[in-house]
Amino acid sequence: MPTRHGLPPMHLLLAVAIMAVWGTNFVVIKFALEHLPPLTLALLRFTLAFFPLALFLPRPKVGLANLAAYGVLIGAGQFGILFTAMRADITPGLASLVVQTQVFFTIFLSMRLTGEKVGLYQLVALLLASSGLAVIAFHTDGSATPLGLGLVLLAAFS
Repeated sequence: MPTRHGLPPMHLLLAVAIMAVWGTNFVVIKFALEHLPPLTLALLRFTLAFFPLALFLPRPKVGLANLAAYGVLIGAGQFGILFTAMRADITPGLASLVVQTQVFFTIFLSMRLTGEKVGLYQLVALLLASSGLAVIAFHTDGSATPLGLGLVLLAAFS
């Protein structure tokens, strides 16, 4: 029996839907920032996402200190700082790319905190991704200030 190649149609539709949501997400954020301060928008984003889910999902099985640290780092750290940068210092499209440097920070932290090792394949992929980020950084054409890039990198580290 021949094997089927490619994604099933439902998986392809889901992938396209995720790309559409991700692609428009930062434009919607930029529009919202014209009407709300950055930290207020971050607070609203997490409040409106948390309360409906809190009624149905059990609390994670971690200590309250870890849960609170995660909430502060992702809420105020990642999104608060990201929204602050997007208010005036970086375009939505560039912000959506630069914030993906969180992958580098995650790998670095996992290596430092858990002793995780990076293989040759991952190292090559990291170098390729780093070169792409360097090209973006040197060709922003005024679509980001140094402060904006720095804030988005700080948000990604959070």
